[in-house]
Amino acid sequence: MQHDISVTGYAFRLRPITIDDASSIIQLRAEQAEKTQYLHPISSDLAIQRKYLLEYFKRPNDYYFVLERLKNNTTEGLIGIYDMTHNPKSAEWGRWILSGKSLGATECCWLIYHVAFDHLGLDVIHSRTVTENQAVVSFHESCGLERGQVLTACYEFNDRAYDAVDHVLSKDRWPEIYQDLSRKAQRIASRLN
Repeated sequence: MQHDISVTGYAFRLRPITIDDASSIIQLRAEQAEKTQYLHPISSDLAIQRKYLLEYFKRPNDYYFVLERLKNNTTEGLIGIYDMTHNPKSAEWGRWILSGKSLGATECCWLIYHVAFDHLGLDVIHSRTVTENQAVVSFHESCGLERGQVLTACYEFNDRAYDAVDHVLSKDRWPEIYQDLSRKAQRIASRLN
């Protein structure tokens, strides 16, 4: 969905994805081939990626962002909020990938939660991670997210079904998580600036 939500942190910002970001999507996916094994595959054809973005712009309640470094405006990652429901008001966040050199993971999560709770007014945000992707499962838990149920055969790609861990953050816990992630993001940003 075309939107105008942009949020700025200490060393990074989330800004809406544009059609001009199609090549960055392909490049990030290509650079991080080992990390994309747990993501739905995409085409490396620029025309197909641009078509995907044009279709995305028409989907309601789907917010796709670029994580951009403030110092030099370089793209260091991608993240999205999608599959919104209205009773309760919840969504999932994902499509998350970072450049291998990026130190933006903590700040990226802090900013996406800020969007979810403070801009979109969600009550709950979910992040579903393939159970085998232990580094990301551990990361979510280190951010204070509650580990929910394991969803059996939640995703299917690369001719295989994958179970996923459902991590949950509620609006009630957001102020506590906000403070913790903010401190962590500040510490990391001080090393980057």
